[in-house]
Amino acid sequence: MQKLSKDIQDVQSIKGNQDGFTLIEVMVVVAIIGILVAVAVPQYQDYIARSRVVEGMNLSSSAKLAVTEAFASRGTVPMDEATHGSFTFTPTRSVKLIEITTSGAIAIDYQVSVAPEGKNTLHLVPTNEPDANSPRAIDLSKPEGATWAGGWSCRSTETNLIPQLLPSECRIVK
Repeated sequence: MQKLSKDIQDVQSIKGNQDGFTLIEVMVVVAIIGILVAVAVPQYQDYIARSRVVEGMNLSSSAKLAVTEAFASRGTVPMDEATHGSFTFTPTRSVKLIEITTSGAIAIDYQVSVAPEGKNTLHLVPTNEPDANSPRAIDLSKPEGATWAGGWSCRSTETNLIPQLLPSECRIVK
């Protein structure tokens, strides 16, 4: 019985020494969490914006197919007219517009939630050198475009999308 009462006293004395966290300790933890959030949130927002850019590139695959089929069947003609009716696009939360230009290039315009107005267009250009750092775009509406092999590149000088939002394969290295 005495042993039991001594054990109870030991437990009570141990519990009496635990007062909780001090205000300084809590403030340090809150400061650390604040610093982590300040670094993580912008990185997360850039990650989301880059994934929305890739979404636009994926949505453009049907436009690429329309241009390729029009070129294969009709040759060098104005591609915006040749693909009329074979490609339609419905805007999404990320992509405002995908259009086929006369030359056969594909312009992807993103919503302002992805990039600010005026800096929100990515161009995919037909080229025979898709892996070149600065590929030469081919105008599929003119006779010199008759030798197109079906390659595409997102490295276009017409692209005005913010560089940090571009996928690495679309960045022009200087």
